[in-house]
Amino acid sequence: MIIRLINSMRCTIASRILSARHPWRYGLARRISPDTTSLIRHRPRKPPALQLPLRSHLIYHQSSVDSQAALNSIQTLASQIPQDDEVLFLDIGATGDPEWLSPFSSHEWFSWSACRALHIEQQSYTFGLNAAMGSLKAKSLFVWRTDYVYPPDMVSRYQRALETALFAAPYGVLIGQPHVDSGFVRSHTDRLSPFDESFWRACASPLSLYETQDPALFAIDRELWRNIGGLNHSLWGYGWQFAEFAARVRTAAPASKINYFSGLPPVHQTHRGSNMHQPADRAREAEMGRRRFCDFLGGEHAYEAYRLKQVLPPQKKGENGPT
Repeated sequence: MIIRLINSMRCTIASRILSARHPWRYGLARRISPDTTSLIRHRPRKPPALQLPLRSHLIYHQSSVDSQAALNSIQTLASQIPQDDEVLFLDIGATGDPEWLSPFSSHEWFSWSACRALHIEQQSYTFGLNAAMGSLKAKSLFVWRTDYVYPPDMVSRYQRALETALFAAPYGVLIGQPHVDSGFVRSHTDRLSPFDESFWRACASPLSLYETQDPALFAIDRELWRNIGGLNHSLWGYGWQFAEFAARVRTAAPASKINYFSGLPPVHQTHRGSNMHQPADRAREAEMGRRRFCDFLGGEHAYEAYRLKQVLPPQKKGENGPT
């Protein structure tokens, strides 16, 4: 406080000397003026805090997902994400179109990041999420995929879950049958809002993300993501990166802070990268992923032991799962 007052007096004197038009005014004023470091260190006001968004949404798109699927997905998401939330569209493969993102034109925080993905490892979720999540600005980070369409209350359920949790994911999703591609979804958008659960269940297979511990969709506290180091890039490809990620989440956060929430499930749209459309290619990729996971665990015996206890029993009524 005293130094600030002295600095203020020295500034006033220096200013008056400069206005006196004395031939030596600049030299005198420089000698009297306080050092710039002192001025900043003892400034009267603190710098204002940067106003950052409360939530950040990473929308992940890759080249194997067709444009209509991406448009379907964005259509179900855009109206749910508040305009003061951050939205980052991550375009792995650089096949997207800026016109897709017109629904986010009024959002305060919006950006597009594209990677040509010339190397096969860059086409993986591990590369994309690890590269992009650190650039998000909010405390709560949401991951969305453009090969899914989402019920109208999806964002609000995530938000409620994160009020008391550090990690949240849908308890389950619906994996569309081979005919449930982007064209099929497009022709049945009236079944998305309001969400016709019986219709989508009739043309899809349920998959429990909790029981399989495969949270390909999730939201997470920023510090938890940092603490566990994101996804394990040695497990890039089709297979085990989310299962290993889920296990590390369980070791880093208490069970009470992990919420697999119930409600209307997201629906996966089939595309040329889906299992049922490229069985031979996917089988080879899946086997490569299995071998990488085997090596990571320490061999075939460790992998066999992991598989024995991989699937968790359903959560009981009253827990975070189905009600």
